Amino acid sequence: MSGPEFIVAIVAISCVTGLLKKWMDNRHCGTDTTNKEELEELHHAFEQHKKEMQKRVQNLEAIVADEEEDDDKEPNYRHVETSSSDSTLTNDLQQKEKV
Repeated sequence: MSGPEFIVAIVAISCVTGLLKKWMDNRHCGTDTTNKEELEELHHAFEQHKKEMQKRVQNLEAIVADEEEDDDKEPNYRHVETSSSDSTLTNDLQQKEKV
């Protein structure tokens, strides 16, 4: 085989291969490979998951609403005071040498 004949043969083989692949893909596209029972199970599982997620969101919204109501009330912080003679507690931010 000479150069041009070899090139024509390679192009012809690749075109035939492409056509065969396309024909095989189109032949299987028309058939429904999924089972209706599997689709029903998937639908049921999705609906169940959706309901669970809605419950979780409602619970989280309730928690946030309770926290917002608690924020409106007076804060529940305990104020601890130490005596002025207690030298164990220091405020390092006010000491310029250490900063």
